[in-house]
Amino acid sequence: MKYYIGLATSFHDPAIAIVNAKGELIFAEDAERFLGYKRGLYCMPDNPYYIEEVLKTHCADCSELVIAKTWSKGREKSTNILENVVLSILETFSFNIDVNTRDIKDQFYFARASQAAAGRTLSRFFEAGCRNFIVGNYRTKKPTDVRYHDHHLTHAANACFNSPYDDATCIVVDGMGEKSSIAYYTYKHGKIKPAPIKVKRSFKSLGLFYTIICENLGFDPLKGEEWKVMGLAPYGKKDQKVYDLLRSSLQVKNGNFAVPKNLNAIMKEIKSMAREPGESVERYKDFAYTGQLVFGEIFMDLINAAYEYAPSKNLCISGGCSLNSSFMGTALERSKFDNIFVPSAPADDGNAIGAAFLSYQQDNPSWQPSKTVQSPYTGSTVKEKSLQKLAQYGHLKATDYGDEVFKKTAEFLAQGKIIGWAQGRAEFGPRSLGNRSILANPCLPDMKDTINARVKFREEFRPFAPSILHEHGDEYFENYQESPYMERTLVFREEVRDKVPAVVHVDNTGRLQSVKKEWNEPYYNLISSFKEITGVPVLLNTSFNIMGKPIVHSVEDMLAVFLMSGIDVLVINNTIYEKS
Repeated sequence: MKYYIGLATSFHDPAIAIVNAKGELIFAEDAERFLGYKRGLYCMPDNPYYIEEVLKTHCADCSELVIAKTWSKGREKSTNILENVVLSILETFSFNIDVNTRDIKDQFYFARASQAAAGRTLSRFFEAGCRNFIVGNYRTKKPTDVRYHDHHLTHAANACFNSPYDDATCIVVDGMGEKSSIAYYTYKHGKIKPAPIKVKRSFKSLGLFYTIICENLGFDPLKGEEWKVMGLAPYGKKDQKVYDLLRSSLQVKNGNFAVPKNLNAIMKEIKSMAREPGESVERYKDFAYTGQLVFGEIFMDLINAAYEYAPSKNLCISGGCSLNSSFMGTALERSKFDNIFVPSAPADDGNAIGAAFLSYQQDNPSWQPSKTVQSPYTGSTVKEKSLQKLAQYGHLKATDYGDEVFKKTAEFLAQGKIIGWAQGRAEFGPRSLGNRSILANPCLPDMKDTINARVKFREEFRPFAPSILHEHGDEYFENYQESPYMERTLVFREEVRDKVPAVVHVDNTGRLQSVKKEWNEPYYNLISSFKEITGVPVLLNTSFNIMGKPIVHSVEDMLAVFLMSGIDVLVINNTIYEKS
C-alpha cells in the first residue's frame, strides 16, 4: 500500500503526518511530545527512533512511500536565503541594525538564524538515513519519492482540506513564509488556488509584530509564551500613546503590509518601553492590552481584504497568528463572513498534514476531502506494556472501574479533586482537548489559583479553559460559536458567570472547547456525568503538563507530572490511580 508522509520541516514545531492510500489522515503528532522538548526547536520531525515505531504501527503493509515536505525545494536548505530573510526582518523592525550598511549589531538574532540553518542541515542528514531505513525495513518496490510544497500552500491545505466547507476563502498569516508572511487563496470542490490579490514579496509580518509585543513584556516567543500576552491583556486598558505608536508601525494597504518611513524611530520608542528584568509584569498590563488590541485590528484589515478580493460565506484561517484565540473569538462578528474555521494545529506543525494531503492529491486529482471536521485525536495511544509495569511497580492504589469510570471520576471532580485524564489517542496541536488533560471543578472560585500554584507552577493571571457540552453552548456564551479545537474565546453570559468562576477570565471570557458525543464519546460521557451531579455541563480543562514542558506523551510522563505536582487522581483509560 502507498502511504504519504508529511514532514513539518521548519526550525520550530516539527511534526509528522501520515495519509493512507484512501486519502485518510491516520496519524499526526508533534515531535515535541516524543522528545519531551517544548516546540522541538531545531529538531527533525523524523527522529530515527521515533519514525521506526510510527511506521511499524501505522504503515505495516507499506509498499511505496511519498515523503512530502513543507517548504519549496531549496527554500529550507539555503543558508543565504535564510540569512537574507532574517536581515529583512531585522531591518523592517529596527533590531539595532544600520539599514544602509546592513551591519548586524544584534548578534543574538543572527545567532538564532544560524542555529535554524544548522538545524535544517542536521534534519536533512537524518532524513536521508531514515529514508534508507524505511526502504530497507519495508522492502519498498519503488524508490521513496520526496516532494516539496510551498510553505503557505501547506498551511492553506491543512485548513481547507480539514474544514467542513466545499468552498471558502483562505488566508494564511504567520511569522514568515517563502516570499511573504501572508497569503490568500480560494478553495472550491477540493481545489486550492491563489486568490486574485497580488501579494508583494515582503517580510513585514504580523507574527513578528506580536513577537515584539511579547518580548517587550519580558516573555520569550521561542518558548511559546505568546499565551502570556493574551492572559495578561484583559487586566489592562488602552494606552493611547502605545496605541498610536503600534498602530502606525504596521498597516494593511491593498491586502499587503506597509510601514511608515519613520519606522526606525517608532520602534526605538516602543523598545524604550520594554519591561526591565525583575520588574513586575503587572505594571505592563496596559501595554499587553494595547498590543493585543492593535494585533486584532491589523488582523481584521487582512480578513476584510480577503473578503473584498475573494468573497465567500466561509473563511479558513491558518498560520501561527490564528492561534491567537482572544482575537479569533471576535473575528466572526467583526467580519463579513458567515463562518470561520481554524484547524487544530494551524501553526507549522499542522503543515505536515497539508503537505501529505497535497502529495496525495497530486496522485489522485479527483479526490474530494471529507466535509466533516477533522478529528484532532490522531496521535499516539498509551502503551499497554507501560501500564503493566505501572501495575507491577507503581505502588499506587489502582482500580479498574470499567464503564463506571466516568461516574467515579465525576464524583472526584465534584469533590474538588484535580484529575490527570488520559484516554485513547493524543490530540494533535498545542491544546489538550480531553484526551491528555488536567481536569477540575469550574464551580469552585479558588480552583484557578490552586491549579496555577500546585500543578502548573505558573503566573496567577493565566486563565483556564472551559470544556462544554455543545448543546449547552448557547446557555453559557453570548453569540455562541462551535469551537471544536479550543480555538476561540467567547464571552460568558452574565447569569452563568458565578456558576463557573474558575473558568471565567477577568474580562468575562473563556477559551472554550465544544464537546460532542460523536467527536469524543468518553469525554462527553465524563462531562455528562459531572452535569448529573452538579447541574453544570462544563469542566475546567488545561493541558496535561507543567509550565515549560510539552503535553505528556507516555505513561512515564503522566506519572512524573502526577507524582511531582498537586494532581490528586490519575485516570488512564478505565483505571483510576490514587496516591497513598
